[in-house]
Amino acid sequence: MIHYWYMIAKIMVLRKFQRPVAFDATLERSYRVRLFDCDGLRVMTASRYPAYMDFIRWELIARSPLFAAIVKRGLAPTLGSQKLIYRRPLKRWTNFNLRLEMVGWDDKWVYHLHHFTQAGRIHAIGVTRALIWKRDVPSLLGDIIREAGGPSTTKAPPGWVNDLFLNDTKLLEMGEQELFP
Repeated sequence: MIHYWYMIAKIMVLRKFQRPVAFDATLERSYRVRLFDCDGLRVMTASRYPAYMDFIRWELIARSPLFAAIVKRGLAPTLGSQKLIYRRPLKRWTNFNLRLEMVGWDDKWVYHLHHFTQAGRIHAIGVTRALIWKRDVPSLLGDIIREAGGPSTTKAPPGWVNDLFLNDTKLLEMGEQELFP
């Protein structure tokens, strides 16, 4: 947890020294699989992938006009759902690249793809949808994106991304008896 907060603090400090990016920019960063990222088999444990995905999303917000729009209104970006597909393990002490790509948004959600690669090969893919909250009420994302220099229209994510999140709300509304008969 110390590493997580160290990285968030580092992103917030470095934002002052890095050039700004567009709210929908594609970012790519290189990381190294550290000792405490690994499980007993010397490969990155599944719980660390979402942390690295958080770091690059935080960097996008911090370096883009979204930061000013969110802070000015007292809002909080929140992850709504994420899906991870693991293809190959990332081994201890090896470098990997993480690419963040915004693939769409509507009035509530913003959708991102995260590609974990090594030597040009995909090792994992993460798909997330996030929203912006204030006091437990989602804010209109369209207004925030327009304020950050984006278009006044939404950008629909690919159909397969929508399909991944199709049943999320239905699962949350199901009773315990339905989920665990």
